[in-house]
Amino acid sequence: MNQPVNPFQQADALDEVLLDVAALIELSPRDRRIAENRYRLLKVHLERKSSPLAPYLIDGESLIYAQGSIATSTTIVSGTEDDRFDVDAIVEIDVPSHWDNDHALDLLEEALQGFPGANEVVRCTRCVQLRFAFMHMDVTIMDRSARISVVRAGEIFHSPDRGESYRVPSNPWGFTRWFRNAVGIGQDTFKELLRRHRATVGRDRLPFLDEQERLVVAKADQVDLPPMIPSHIDAQEAVALKLLKRFLNLRYEGLSMKRPPSIYLTKRAGDVGYTPHGLAAQLFMLADSTAKIMRDHTGRGTRPDERNPSYPLDRINDRWPAEGLAGAKEMTVFAEQLEYLRERLKQMERAPLDEMAKIIDDLFGERIGKAQREALAARYDRRQDPSTLFAAPRSGAIAAATLVSKPEVYREIPRHHFHSMIVGDGDER
Repeated sequence: MNQPVNPFQQADALDEVLLDVAALIELSPRDRRIAENRYRLLKVHLERKSSPLAPYLIDGESLIYAQGSIATSTTIVSGTEDDRFDVDAIVEIDVPSHWDNDHALDLLEEALQGFPGANEVVRCTRCVQLRFAFMHMDVTIMDRSARISVVRAGEIFHSPDRGESYRVPSNPWGFTRWFRNAVGIGQDTFKELLRRHRATVGRDRLPFLDEQERLVVAKADQVDLPPMIPSHIDAQEAVALKLLKRFLNLRYEGLSMKRPPSIYLTKRAGDVGYTPHGLAAQLFMLADSTAKIMRDHTGRGTRPDERNPSYPLDRINDRWPAEGLAGAKEMTVFAEQLEYLRERLKQMERAPLDEMAKIIDDLFGERIGKAQREALAARYDRRQDPSTLFAAPRSGAIAAATLVSKPEVYREIPRHHFHSMIVGDGDER
């Protein structure tokens, strides 16, 4: 494969800011342990004697496991006003042949009642959702009774309130393996950079359900248990995907149309592959190439038909975009959002820090932007070189040395001015 051309001449500073954002929007190690414990509780709860699904959960054959973003290590904070994480689980059973296409989710909803710490149990079209403070868990039934030769492939149930119920070929296990193999575990230099940013920026968000959960999580590192959540991956492709998902969450929040499914974005991230030019370039390539695909489809009057590489019967975008003109509009709006992100990244490449801060607020949310500026200020206050911060006369622009494209027009400023000029609610900008 030919290496892509680097879209940026100098993106070290932009990469530094984006690494902060990435560390701010992901699950912390402690939050991952909390999620892990809740997956274990799910297994215990569904296998209890009073559970209507207990007779179908055959030990050693039926599995309960993580799927979706938590399995691909790309879970992010959702929404602008709260710090909610959405995670997904699969429950494998051999569905009896006499059940109709609604019955499995009916029983799952019944079985999940009384789940420890859940505020609400909500029936959805293809899953049942457990709602906790700051976290949702979407639980999906997978029918493995056909014993399809593809590892862990089966069928899930599409069971809407209105309209026809039917089965959908699916293999989330195989898709997770494909993605994790496609992106690998990450390059050593990038992993070390990300580790440093997590150490200073990362934050815990999920509250414990109770004292028992707190004790379980506290002992997690000492207890030798098989993992319910696949190991963390720090590949640059996965981090760019997190940033793209956060951007799209915010852009679609005020729109009335459906956003493209997360699994489609994940497939695109795996297909784009690694670029050696840094995180900003990785995000740019992902946005740019996907926008071009959308424009090509709208130009030809076609729709994307992405398949799970592990099981081609599994159409990963079977509900997006819509047919006809509605689908063409969905693809056009998606392309426009991606093109907007692409252009804003280019603007940030050489923007002074105050302008970069405004763009970060725009792309990833004001709360995340504010936290990123606080982290940047603290980081530069800890550094020994007092010449790392500069200001452009009469402009109000502030930059670190790595952010200065024309040092001759900047003057050195004392570090303590950094806080008062770029950290805060945004009024200073």
